[in-house]
Amino acid sequence: MIKEKYHSNLKILSELPSGSPINLVLSGGAEKGVAHLVLLEKLEELGIPIAHISACSAGSLVAAMYASGMRPQEILYFFKTTELFKYSWITLKKPGIFNSYNYSNLLEGKVATTFEALDIPITISTTNLNKGCTQYFNKGALIKPVLASCAIPGLFNPIRIEGELYSDGGVLDNFPIDPFKDSKLPLIGSYVDYPSEKTNTELNSTFKVISHASKLLMLSSEEHKFFSTTLTVCFPLGEFSGFTMKEVPEIYNSAKDYLEKSLA
Repeated sequence: MIKEKYHSNLKILSELPSGSPINLVLSGGAEKGVAHLVLLEKLEELGIPIAHISACSAGSLVAAMYASGMRPQEILYFFKTTELFKYSWITLKKPGIFNSYNYSNLLEGKVATTFEALDIPITISTTNLNKGCTQYFNKGALIKPVLASCAIPGLFNPIRIEGELYSDGGVLDNFPIDPFKDSKLPLIGSYVDYPSEKTNTELNSTFKVISHASKLLMLSSEEHKFFSTTLTVCFPLGEFSGFTMKEVPEIYNSAKDYLEKSLA
């Protein structure tokens, strides 16, 4: 049980010894995942290498691209120019509004085909819908686990892997620290779906109330994990929906401004 609200002491980043590796955890958050790029750039600037990345949903997409050799600005350009919610990919014949399998084409040439081909080891959090549990992937084919980890239930259809159906890891584990439970390395987290305080006007519709409540519910399941990390950067991006490409530049700039001011 959380006895107090978690507060990020971002100055810990500047105190990490240059050249000493860390483990990194990236949360889900749809288009808000571009905020992870700000932290990746800062770690590079500080000369802090990443030993392993554990990620969920949008964090998995960022991790897979980064570990495949793409630079943060290249990944940002992908998010700026790629519509992830294409109306032409809407399907009525699958258990999801958008056909997840269409997204594999977007990743060709950007993401390695296997975990073993990555420059940095990564672990991807997914939800096994058949068994009702979290399942981590860290070896073998890469694309399907990434698509599964990003497949928000109801919005994207589940991904079939070896006969079973997998969906968004954020259903059960949006901040996957368990893969590092036996590691002695410092653990740095990036959480991009932290809900902001809302006024009555900002909660004046069914959709707004449900959306805000779902973020609060997810935070209640994840916040206790922040206390188990060396530092978790909780980016204040509650003003953004995370479901439109138009927000991407502002999300990135807002996250960068927050990190720079916190380290000043």
